[in-house]
Amino acid sequence: MTTVLPWEQSEPLTDALYQLRMRGAFYSWTEASGEVAVTMPQFPETLSFHIVARGAAFLEVEGEPPIRLAAGELALVPRGIDHRVATIPGAPVAGRADLLPQTMLGESFSVLTLGADGDAPDVAMLCGVMAFDSPAVQDMLAVLPRVVRVDSSRHPMMAALVPLLAGELRDPRPGGEAVATRLADVLVVETVRAWLDEEPEDATGWLAALRDPQLGRAIAAIHRDPGHPWTLSELARCAVMSRSVFAARFTAVVGEPAMTYVTAARMRAARSMLARGEAVAAVAAAHGYGSEAAFSRAFTRTTGLTPGRVRRALV
Repeated sequence: MTTVLPWEQSEPLTDALYQLRMRGAFYSWTEASGEVAVTMPQFPETLSFHIVARGAAFLEVEGEPPIRLAAGELALVPRGIDHRVATIPGAPVAGRADLLPQTMLGESFSVLTLGADGDAPDVAMLCGVMAFDSPAVQDMLAVLPRVVRVDSSRHPMMAALVPLLAGELRDPRPGGEAVATRLADVLVVETVRAWLDEEPEDATGWLAALRDPQLGRAIAAIHRDPGHPWTLSELARCAVMSRSVFAARFTAVVGEPAMTYVTAARMRAARSMLARGEAVAAVAAAHGYGSEAAFSRAFTRTTGLTPGRVRRALV
């Protein structure tokens, strides 16, 4: 009989969601009165969230109709795109959220007040911006919709997390920032799970493929070790499928051939290492390339940038 230890990841979707751990976050408790809006600028490779605690707000993304968020509803903006939050659609903009005067309650939490002074706020909400460590998380964020909207009241875990997170931030105590970060991790995971539960069974993309008991094992293996010298045959064995059936099914569900997916995952992981200041030669070796030149050619072909340029820009 096989014993599975509680800290071992035994299911592909769990394995992917487990990587949703932040390396940085900033939160703002926002209260707004009257007709007013605030803009969130573009923050590449981040995720923004907005949770309405009182009243109703509107999330506005270019090219889409305003999304109404009632009390208890939460929206994720997964790709770092610019957007607006308003008390009514088309309300006048007070300014950029990161540049407006606000009261700092800690290094990563502020209180932002919008609208007429002295008026009781019509809307109260908790907003946040998060960055993540794992390149696989960027894969996940890329396949989510531009906006993910979930009613937390329909999901008991989320309904419990929202007041806990708001409480930790509004009443800072020793260790509160660490607690808030972990709570926010779980809140994002629960939101993604809730969104997946509402996705149709025939949804495509790698995140949807994680629900496939066979393809999911192969995708999780790639994300765990993108530098491994994967072959189509080895991935097919992970999925317990024949090579030809695996190749056809992977392309049909994920939307690209398996080895193309492997190369892209490898280059995203490599870019993350370069961003941390790792030497190009070390990054090449970690991802299965026998020479720095071969790695540089593959990296440039996949990303359109040279490793040196990425390293100089991000170090």
